[in-house]
Amino acid sequence: MAGSVEPAGPGRARPMFDIALALAIALGTLAAWKIVCRVGWVSKLVLPAPSAVGVEMWKAVAEIAADGPMRRHTLVTPAEILAGFGVGVGVALGFVLGVAIAELPTARRVLMPFMVALNAAPKIALAPLLLVWFGFGMPSKIVMAALIAFFPLLVNVVSGLAAVDEAKLKLMRSLAASRGMTLRKVKLPDALPAIFAGLKTAIVLAVVGSVVGEFVGADSDLGHVIKQSEFQLDVAHTFAVIVLLSAIGILLFYLLEWIERRALFWIKPTK
Repeated sequence: MAGSVEPAGPGRARPMFDIALALAIALGTLAAWKIVCRVGWVSKLVLPAPSAVGVEMWKAVAEIAADGPMRRHTLVTPAEILAGFGVGVGVALGFVLGVAIAELPTARRVLMPFMVALNAAPKIALAPLLLVWFGFGMPSKIVMAALIAFFPLLVNVVSGLAAVDEAKLKLMRSLAASRGMTLRKVKLPDALPAIFAGLKTAIVLAVVGSVVGEFVGADSDLGHVIKQSEFQLDVAHTFAVIVLLSAIGILLFYLLEWIERRALFWIKPTK
């Protein structure tokens, strides 16, 4: 009937319940944190009170808004994250090698052991070498972020391309389709959910990689701010910067999820 209001069903109520549950968990965690600090079970040099962290967060935001030094630090780190993500995912390391390993048995046998060995190598041990090779500027941090970010996408690309519906492949073979056409028309579209899962994992790990590189040697990014705060025993400021880094990671993760919902509209509705 025209003008009628659709009743709110379980599907409409569910998102509100999820939001309320997430808020309840966050508020409960903050309350427990405050109680632990108020009672004095933990020293403030180990775990500062939420109010102290909030004050430092407010100072950091005010400094960013006022074009202070914190703005420069906050802009440099996301630039390193996105550049490392782009190098590790878009240019070669993740996607192209994943396709090559999935499509070419020789590449799988030859390259995969090296990729696993590179991923297994402790990145914190590689960081000093990257400083020697690429210097103290952004390139060493970009390479570190790329090294950590590439492997999840590589594995997801390989797994996604290997899990294509066999009936679709038989249909393409019956049509005498080339390997390239089968890859473009069938395998890649079917593998997109797995590829996006790898992308979302990679962007979060790129945050970790950039900060690892910053810890070893930097003078103008959030990792450098954390090192300075720890040296001055300003634990509240350290927590505030960690919260800021977490917010950057959350923003980038959900940005990719938003892109996924629109790119895979036939799988995930855009509403």
